[in-house]
Amino acid sequence: MGIMDVLKGAFGGGEKKTLASKEFKCPNCGAKVTLDMERCYECGVRIKSMFRKKCPKCKALNELDAKICVECKYDFESEIRAAKKTQYRCPRCGYKMDVYMMQCPVCGVRFG
Repeated sequence: MGIMDVLKGAFGGGEKKTLASKEFKCPNCGAKVTLDMERCYECGVRIKSMFRKKCPKCKALNELDAKICVECKYDFESEIRAAKKTQYRCPRCGYKMDVYMMQCPVCGVRFG
């Protein structure tokens, strides 16, 4: 392991691990599978039928690619949108803003 490998790992220049690329064991036969596969290469079981995601609101199990919960209609994609949304915070009073402003509307401190 060289200095460049250490720097890549420290600054995120290395290989990015996603949940789809993580290896799991097939519950049917024990073969190594990933979530981006359609079927297990050993036994042929569909990957979507093996793994489920749990609704944070009602705890119902849903398909991995479900956009809304089958029980309570919770919107799974709203979490993703909220996580991607940029919020700005006033350094003085802590007021949260969705857009960048030149001055805090609460305490009047100027940004910039």
